Amino acid sequence: MAKTNLKRNTKDRIINSAKKLFADQGYQKTTVMDISKQAGLSEAALYEYFQGKEDLLLAIPDLWVSELIKDLKEQLFGIKGAFNKLRKYLWWYLHRIEEAPLDAKIVYLFLKTNANFMSTEVYSNVKILYSNLIDIFEEGKASGEMKFDLNPYFARTIFIGTMEHIVTRWLLKDMSYSLFENLEETFDLLVDAFKAKDSRPAPNNYPIPTTGGFSRSEKMGER
Repeated sequence: MAKTNLKRNTKDRIINSAKKLFADQGYQKTTVMDISKQAGLSEAALYEYFQGKEDLLLAIPDLWVSELIKDLKEQLFGIKGAFNKLRKYLWWYLHRIEEAPLDAKIVYLFLKTNANFMSTEVYSNVKILYSNLIDIFEEGKASGEMKFDLNPYFARTIFIGTMEHIVTRWLLKDMSYSLFENLEETFDLLVDAFKAKDSRPAPNNYPIPTTGGFSRSEKMGER
């Protein structure tokens, strides 16, 4: 048991070291030697856990995205109305981004531009995370809140694209302002794009905390 814990702690130390270095100096400029020194290990010891820095890049966000999937179901529990769920999703997601800026920076600025991203477990989990939006748009159509002819996959693409633009710009601006600046106005524009004529979103019935895309296939199910 002690040996297992030691290996787990060492692996976590390597991941945390790589995360900090990738975020601080960029993926391309970071070397395996840099990571091993930061973690207090030899390069040979690091290679016992990871094949190299790309392997680390692909592994870093996996736990974070898995935690998001688990948390989302609880966050949406008991919320009535499709627009209220969309609002909660947006505010919750941006809050989690602000809580984990290093993970967000690695995912949005480095991992998503990696040629192997779409073959990773992280990508599979991101698709699961975003699949909840399809259910929300379907619910909105069924309840009459949203346009009867709304394509849930196109709507999701618009919603995700908006979120990712907000997050990417924030990261490129060195996180120098709150993600929630002007968010109400942005959300109102999304509501106007999705809502049915003469329809009003259900009243906001839950507290709001102060707190990326797919390829064309299966009805725009992936961006």
